[in-house]
Amino acid sequence: MKILITGAKGNIGTYLCNALSKSHTIYGLDKTELNIVDKLATEKTLELLKPDAIIHTAAITNKYICEYNETLAYETNTVGTLNISKCCNALNIPLIYLSSTDVYGDTYTSPCSEVDDCSPINAYSKSKLGGEEIIQTICNKYFIIRSSTIYGGNDCFVKKLINGKHTAIYLFSNPTISITYIEDLTNVLQKLLATDKYGVYNYTNEGCLSKSMLIDSIIKFSNLNVPLIVSSDKLLSNIIKEPKYTAVNTSRIKKSFGIEIPAWTDRLKEYIDKCLKV
Repeated sequence: MKILITGAKGNIGTYLCNALSKSHTIYGLDKTELNIVDKLATEKTLELLKPDAIIHTAAITNKYICEYNETLAYETNTVGTLNISKCCNALNIPLIYLSSTDVYGDTYTSPCSEVDDCSPINAYSKSKLGGEEIIQTICNKYFIIRSSTIYGGNDCFVKKLINGKHTAIYLFSNPTISITYIEDLTNVLQKLLATDKYGVYNYTNEGCLSKSMLIDSIIKFSNLNVPLIVSSDKLLSNIIKEPKYTAVNTSRIKKSFGIEIPAWTDRLKEYIDKCLKV
């Protein structure tokens, strides 16, 4: 299969290009090679390459950048997704869109399922939901994957924390989240591409945890001698609103594809062990 991956120089895009190239022909394009905001250039590139599927990872994911520059957020995350969606529909090929569990907003206190209403509360999640809605309107063949806190690869927050020279780690918000190991996500994406079970799916590793529990676990598994200081910062909360609960229910994707999803604790420890052996 010929697969085009947008955002190919980001951590997720880079990992997907390397992993999927073992069994597929991969066109990994970054923003200098494929400006998804440019409609005509996008159409020209995709018509030339004629991929069999697209995995769309290109996005502005920094929530603070999105909040300070909403135009940039919507241009890339929403309009860019519009241009990719139109091309996928014209070529009659499936689109995999990496979305975010943040689209559910801040109204839930138990794991969200795909049928729950979405009420995003910041520019980042609003622009990502906008991309979702465009895909569902335009495309006949699509997989929307709502994931969260993806780690793994060469440039992720876990590796940065392990390798950093920290005297202390400060945490200014402590939401309940789910986390996702990139290797598990990649395996699932390959399963999706082999089917026509299109739709919206939650995908994270099993279990939910607080952000402080995540950092504590990284410190413990890495044997770091660094204190975690959980503090409240009203200035940060005024700059950007973040949901306090974004854990999700993954039963739909498990039942649809007959898969087992590893627990977050097991996969995080395995990844950290790999990092420490390098």
